[in-house]
Amino acid sequence: MKHYDLPDWLLYVKAQLPSERMAEMELHLYRCDPCLAQYMTALEHAELIWPQMQTDDKSYMDTILDRTLRTRPAWYRSTLFHYGIAAAATIVLVATGFFHGLSQELDSVRNHSVISPPSSSQEMRPISERLVTKTLSWLDTIQSDPDKGGNQP
Repeated sequence: MKHYDLPDWLLYVKAQLPSERMAEMELHLYRCDPCLAQYMTALEHAELIWPQMQTDDKSYMDTILDRTLRTRPAWYRSTLFHYGIAAAATIVLVATGFFHGLSQELDSVRNHSVISPPSSSQEMRPISERLVTKTLSWLDTIQSDPDKGGNQP
């Protein structure tokens, strides 16, 4: 295994090598701990020649905090807005008679259902099959009633 020395890693850090060689060196970093240590040393040396930030750290942080603290959450994310939407939807449903119609429909389904003791064949059927059968019979009662919108041309 070929090891690279500090000047090679300095060139790597400054990106002054051909891309093939840089890819080869990068793969080598994954397998070689001594070269990784050399690479870290090269990063520390290169840090001295990198450009420094010209702004004052305190004023920079103050401007970021200023912008952050001045922002307000969007109005549509407030809890009060969500409660208002829920209340408006409830009022619309009550005004259109949705809940009244639903309660009447549930009463008619309850009155139409025949309560009989389960036979041995019903006990053997899975609960999901019994639920599907009841749901389909309930839907059939809705569709056959012309006042509810069923059987219209």
